[in-house]
Amino acid sequence: MYIILIGYLYVVMMFSIVMGSIAKGLVVFFIFGFMPTVILIWLKRGKQIVKERKREEGENVQGE
Repeated sequence: MYIILIGYLYVVMMFSIVMGSIAKGLVVFFIFGFMPTVILIWLKRGKQIVKERKREEGENVQGE
């Protein structure tokens, strides 16, 4: 997954570099690069947190 994300960010970065101005490039990178990456990481981390909580609850029940 990470290699695809790195490739996607590279393409978005190249696309934002060829924009007419620095402001347009930053907006394009923020909208098409940064925001989707943050959302993807947030969703993946949420799943990991849920799994960790379930595992901890299972260990607490078995340990008692």
